[in-house]
Amino acid sequence: MDNEKDSVAESVVETSEKELKPKKSKKKLLIVLGVIAVVLVSVVIGGWTWHNSPTFCNAFCHSPMDSYVEGYFSDDVTWLAATHRVAGEECLDCHKATIGEMVNEAIAWVSGNYTDPLPMTKIGTREFCLACHDYQDAIAATVNYNGSSRNPHDSHYGDSIECYSCHRGHRESVMFCNSCHPDISGPPTWTS
Repeated sequence: MDNEKDSVAESVVETSEKELKPKKSKKKLLIVLGVIAVVLVSVVIGGWTWHNSPTFCNAFCHSPMDSYVEGYFSDDVTWLAATHRVAGEECLDCHKATIGEMVNEAIAWVSGNYTDPLPMTKIGTREFCLACHDYQDAIAATVNYNGSSRNPHDSHYGDSIECYSCHRGHRESVMFCNSCHPDISGPPTWTS
């Protein structure tokens, strides 16, 4: 009977050892997979965060973006890019890029099929800008602008004049009204 008990005990010990080995390797595998998952999630989140920052644009892909990023970090807040930076906005808050656009831009950059400087876009339409800015606030801010009875935001052109006619994101802004009304001048750094 003792032999039988010993045999059963040995069998239980062997079974326990066999069961423990796979459990340990499964546990190690789960830990490794968990660490890999955390690393991948961190890389994706970090990459996406960097992708949304201005420094991403000229890091390695868009060499023509250097001057635009410099304008964004400029102290000259008459440039809209710098003004928006001061307000806490980032490039992709205005420049919404689709996957298709990003792929096309990457292909253009790799193939060298892009222009430098980039062509001016008309991102500053009234509809676009008024999604964030209040038109009545703009009118109120420019009543009797520079001592003139004219208000550049309350133009006789009405709604037909676009914001980009004056306001430029990455270039000197232009006083559009000045082309007909020389007595209206923009801020000192604007082109008349």
